[in-house]
Amino acid sequence: MKWLDDVLKASQLVKKKGFKAVTHGGGAHADDTLAAALLWRSGAEAVYRLNTAEEILKIEGDVVLFDIGDQFRLPDRYVVLDHHGVSDPAEEPSSVIQVSLAVGARYAPLVATLIHWVDLFDRYGPEAKRWAGPYGNSLNNGVVKYFGESNGLVRDTKFLDLLADALYSKLSLDLAAFSEAFKLAEKLPFSDLAEKYPRTFQTLRLMQAASKDVITVSTSKEAYETGFGIDFGAYAVLAVPELEQYVLKGLERHYADAKRATEIVSSQRYKLITTGEIAAVAVEENVPPAPLWNALIDEKALNGPVLIVVKDRRNPGAYTVWRPDRYANIIDFRKIGGDRVLFKHVTGFMAVVRGESAEEVAAYVLEQLDVD
Repeated sequence: MKWLDDVLKASQLVKKKGFKAVTHGGGAHADDTLAAALLWRSGAEAVYRLNTAEEILKIEGDVVLFDIGDQFRLPDRYVVLDHHGVSDPAEEPSSVIQVSLAVGARYAPLVATLIHWVDLFDRYGPEAKRWAGPYGNSLNNGVVKYFGESNGLVRDTKFLDLLADALYSKLSLDLAAFSEAFKLAEKLPFSDLAEKYPRTFQTLRLMQAASKDVITVSTSKEAYETGFGIDFGAYAVLAVPELEQYVLKGLERHYADAKRATEIVSSQRYKLITTGEIAAVAVEENVPPAPLWNALIDEKALNGPVLIVVKDRRNPGAYTVWRPDRYANIIDFRKIGGDRVLFKHVTGFMAVVRGESAEEVAAYVLEQLDVD
């Protein structure tokens, strides 16, 4: 298994100290965010968020690349810890697990459980909630949004230190105690919008309810539909109270994206393309596709299978193509091909495609799905 060879090579670099750590720029996820904290705690001289080989090659010395794509097979002083190049998500664990092994992390049982779900959600997508019981995604949205706002050199290493403190915490909690973490929702200024756009701000409403009864809420039908539940972010703010201010800032930014999605929909700054069974929504802006889809449903602008196309944050001239998990049996982006396709997730729920416009990319993808 090649990935284990990479983990061993990375562990040797970590033991030598003096290495640099690099992950992708653009939107962050829980696995790369937590992996960054682990590598920082394990002696990385610096952590970077970069997107191109040209940028990475400018970094001197030994470099651990993580969650950035197996296409970055660079000289021997680089090692790549990534799982995106596989055809089956079961083949390799995500970067947080690979990095945990490389740095020799030893987790308390509750932390190990929460990291396990970070790994499964990253590899298998929202459908992991089918098996997760009370676990899911909630305050992780604030953790990753805060980390994802930095590009280039990550300067807020205090945040990484606190996150590492949470990863190595021995705090043990009953699941009911996590209600305390969700009181953070009371400090967010989006209650009025949550009433007008109940689906777009569904996770905020669930957080508010979870502050009173987290187990019932996180095992509800709504939680199942949205992937909501107890996550590492909820543990982190209880284990390391100083993290709350960072997670709160991240949540404010996360729900600001949802607010922008409602503004795009209400002002009709999108194109709806319908060809056959599948429709597409094309938006010439960078906005997360999931809240955009939810806002369209709140406005009753959609009916049936749909894919969403928005500007990609990492790659100029490219677009993110995304579909809701409920349409997995109809829309699978692993089917699309050609040199315009920069990335396809191994579960088929999203891809990155070059194009002249969001509308043109939508037509290209719809045609390929129809042909297949």
